Amino acid sequence: MASVVLRNLSKQYTGNTAPSLVGLNLEIDDGEFVCLVGPSGCGKTTALRMIAGLEDVTSGDIEIGGRVVNDLPSRDRDIALVFQSYALYPHLTVADNMSFGLKLRKVPKDEIEKAVQSAAKILDLTDLLKRKPAQLSGGQRQRVALGRALVRDPAVFLMDEPLSNLDAKLRVQTRAEIAQLHHRLQATMLYVTHDQVEAMTMADRIAVMNLGVLEQYGTPRELYNFPNNLFVAGFIGSPSMNFVTMHVNRDGERIHLTGVDAGSSMRVTLTDEQSDVLAKSEGSEIVVGVRPEHLKEGSIDRAGFSAVAQVQVIEFLGNDEHIHVTSDDTDLVAILDAHSTVAIGDSVTLSAPHDSVHFFDPTSGLRLSQSS
Repeated sequence: MASVVLRNLSKQYTGNTAPSLVGLNLEIDDGEFVCLVGPSGCGKTTALRMIAGLEDVTSGDIEIGGRVVNDLPSRDRDIALVFQSYALYPHLTVADNMSFGLKLRKVPKDEIEKAVQSAAKILDLTDLLKRKPAQLSGGQRQRVALGRALVRDPAVFLMDEPLSNLDAKLRVQTRAEIAQLHHRLQATMLYVTHDQVEAMTMADRIAVMNLGVLEQYGTPRELYNFPNNLFVAGFIGSPSMNFVTMHVNRDGERIHLTGVDAGSSMRVTLTDEQSDVLAKSEGSEIVVGVRPEHLKEGSIDRAGFSAVAQVQVIEFLGNDEHIHVTSDDTDLVAILDAHSTVAIGDSVTLSAPHDSVHFFDPTSGLRLSQSS
């Protein structure tokens, strides 16, 4: 296996006014599982294709296993690609699809057989080796595509939204299989997806991208608990974080937050540390972020954020309920226990603890603890 390092990697397509990728710096350790995640058009697939050698580099360097590979063709980069569309040959059996690349490289027949049998055992494909793709389910076809990459024993696995064509149940099953495969092989994997849930559940570290720019790179826990800016805070988490514009006031020696409208029910009480962070914003507006899962019905001890709101929609999901409410013309979502007795039209008090409240600069979008 090998590490992957991207240094100031940029891509500008001819005829486009804006670059598709801007100065991307990323270090992927040997054996690490990293997800590139972001909305459509953010540059994640462009970055993957540049690493694979399918796109030319406008500027910057790509390093795989300690060597710069900018000018090397794909076949010489020691990488394996897994595509969204499976890209299986319909007239070949599972075994022949998996071994096709090895045969092109003139690998001895006994080595090919050994590699195919080993990969098939890992991916639970042994009983399917004689079937053709049309006889397989979507999940089985995706495992064959993984097997074709696995038999090559590459330095780096590159996966471009491999689960997008699967239904919801198969996506959950197959992402667990990929995570188990990584744990077993300790392989270097770079995985592109637009689905932040996939990224959060599979990756060692996640690179969040937007409009060709890397917004934040860190562990799932870091991105969830300490988002760098409004974009990351809103993208990571499902349902996404609630955002409320509030006014920074001083009451004697204490800083506190209130809704921007007179008579607003929304309040934020601050710890001493939070007061120090927000003191420089006194008299101005900031954006407060609270995740739906941190909002509780009623008043709680050490509440940071609180609001009185009217229930508009209730989504029952079995183990919990997503409550859509409105407070001072602001829409919020709270995740409550499924046994809650809240009904549409009710007025409820929602509260969140101090340590779950986030603060952002409305102009730069940066987390205030970092920008102050």
